[in-house]
Amino acid sequence: MRIDSIMPLSLSAFAQHEAVQRITPADLFATPPRLTDSGRFVGRVDSGGLGSPRYFVGEYRDGAMPSALVLEYGAASAGDGRATRVWSLADRRGTTPDYRLIHDDSSRGYVTV
Repeated sequence: MRIDSIMPLSLSAFAQHEAVQRITPADLFATPPRLTDSGRFVGRVDSGGLGSPRYFVGEYRDGAMPSALVLEYGAASAGDGRATRVWSLADRRGTTPDYRLIHDDSSRGYVTV
């Protein structure tokens, strides 16, 4: 399933789609974890900033990798929910698929000199 076919959904509806895997900050690792379960895989997420990339354990859905990942993080503020990041499956070649950041509603970016 292509991510652009489900991205027009609201973020909360998008996060519940069967092609999307929800993850938490605790699910992100600095180094690739070892796996013994054939129903799972190690993927790489890149946020394009400091501390990237990170690795996570993904779950196959009907033999396919999730089209996207959704991560909610930080404390909820008054009137707003938690911050949300969304990564889209960019490259599934090789042993570690790459997911690229496509949405981060708490970031305004940063400048380096």
